Amino acid sequence: MFKKPFRIKSQTSMKGSDRKKLRAEIIKSFPNISPDSVTDIIPNKEEVTTVKIYTHAGDNAFIYCVNKIPLLFEVDKQKILYPSVYLLWKYPDLVERFTTWQPVFKKLLDGADLMLPGVIVREQLTPNTFKHVQKRQVCSINILGNKSPVAVGETLISGEDFYDSGMKGKGIHPCHLYGDELWLFGDKSSPPVLEDEPLPDMYNTEIEDTANPVYNDNNVENNIGTTADNTETVGESQREEADNIVDDIKQIESLTVDDSVNDTGACGGDADEVTNIVDDSNNDTIEPVNDSSDTKMSVISPDEMDKLLEFCFLCSIKSSLKKSDLPISTGTFYKQHVMKYCPSDKILDVKKSSFKKLSKFLQKQSKTGIITVKELSKGVDSITEIDKSHLALRGLEVPEIVIENFSESSEPEYSPPIITEMLAVTSNVLTLFKTLGYTKGSYLKPSEVRQCVTEYVKQNNLQYEDCKSEVILDPILADLLLTKPEGDRSTLKWEDVFSRLIDKMTTVYEVQLSGQAPIIHKGNLEPIKIDVVQRASNKKATVIENLDVYGIDTKSFAHTVQVKVACSASVTPSQQKNKGPQVVVQGNQTGIVGDLLCKTYMIPKKYIKGLEKASKSKRR
Repeated sequence: MFKKPFRIKSQTSMKGSDRKKLRAEIIKSFPNISPDSVTDIIPNKEEVTTVKIYTHAGDNAFIYCVNKIPLLFEVDKQKILYPSVYLLWKYPDLVERFTTWQPVFKKLLDGADLMLPGVIVREQLTPNTFKHVQKRQVCSINILGNKSPVAVGETLISGEDFYDSGMKGKGIHPCHLYGDELWLFGDKSSPPVLEDEPLPDMYNTEIEDTANPVYNDNNVENNIGTTADNTETVGESQREEADNIVDDIKQIESLTVDDSVNDTGACGGDADEVTNIVDDSNNDTIEPVNDSSDTKMSVISPDEMDKLLEFCFLCSIKSSLKKSDLPISTGTFYKQHVMKYCPSDKILDVKKSSFKKLSKFLQKQSKTGIITVKELSKGVDSITEIDKSHLALRGLEVPEIVIENFSESSEPEYSPPIITEMLAVTSNVLTLFKTLGYTKGSYLKPSEVRQCVTEYVKQNNLQYEDCKSEVILDPILADLLLTKPEGDRSTLKWEDVFSRLIDKMTTVYEVQLSGQAPIIHKGNLEPIKIDVVQRASNKKATVIENLDVYGIDTKSFAHTVQVKVACSASVTPSQQKNKGPQVVVQGNQTGIVGDLLCKTYMIPKKYIKGLEKASKSKRR
């Protein structure tokens, strides 16, 4: 559900009465929880907010946050309350918990379902082992060796079916995992290490490095460690499945914990897919990557990382960052200027240096006078000045090959949205379209409406042989298309039939963004609004809204405008409810923004409002 980014529609503070309702819903959803724990989860005096989002799959969902940490969520159409991993780290036994192997988590991140052979059974499997588990029951998944859950989902079958199937087939569908977009919405903390029960004797394997699984804030896909290397006889009911699991883990034994995972989902190392314990039916074919010196990333010490970080920093100051780019936030500076100078066989990671944080490293550089760092807005540090004549830059040779390899073309190109005007089947015309197999709320293109009417006329033989330009009105068409003064008419021309029928239908717009499911906008499609507002000291600013509706990344757009016109541009929350973020640019930049939207982003002018506010060029 949260594998891809979601769009925030609204964010409101929760009232006292709403908190009581949410507490009652928590008690109903999680019967094992105590009243004191419920009050601790939803406190009276802390900040509790409800965030309404629109997922990439087209579903409305609600996230309940306490002090900006997402603790609970529910999908609008399902009405099921789910805990987040943040909440389960505090209450690990809040829901039914299943344990799996550490290499399986990588496959779950790729979108796979957890197969039953991947569930570790801690006792002899009997009909009563999972008898208490219901179908579509909310549950969690943890990795062997750490009790802290790393995934939240629901069971696909009941506990009785677990036993009847012989622990084969799909078992659990994860909907939220450690490392997905919902986790990124919080404070991005790591799971605490909670002592878990040891591996059951029935597997009789030696486990390495599972007592303290490694979790990495930068790339949770690295959570793969070495596991069992042998197995002996087990009980008859578990022999075959245990052997299959251990064989799969033996194949993953040689995996190196790499900081990069390829796009297809396979990790570095000679590993086959864990096909017996996860379901990759939703993914493309995954091929293992050969473990070679060309693909491995070298692991370096903190001292070496410090040197690499300083080298990349100095290269960016000398050859990449320009004074016209200032001021620039430290995060943007690091991502767009520093990282591109890292050699291809290494990975630049501040957390693996002695500084641990980018702010501490930049504070050290600021003391040398090469840069000046100031907090221009609350909580956001920015670089305001740079000294290109600094002694540290003299004699520095910037590697040209790195600059050539890092180009803007490597970034994903923006694909303009495909906007299609459609018509919705309403109750006014349902009697006609119902006969053709459509239901209320169906969406049709105008050409499809014409095809439907033509098909209906042919099926019911509603034309005279000597007059093909008119349609005979049967009781259904007459009731739909005729007004009271026209009650005695028996025919209508084709164009009158189409126009009158379309007038009774509701216009909607289908917006197809690249890589996303189509989104239906009922009513008129909101255009991109460009407004020029007056600020203090008779200064003007250009405000651009609704960019997110057309799939335009506001941060990237603001940066492009900032570079293009050499003025400040920022992204701020909209002052209107249910609106996405807006871009604010210094001065009247309507002409520049309009050209950028039309020529670069290829948005038709009819979907842009406010182009007439461009400043007129003065005559000389």
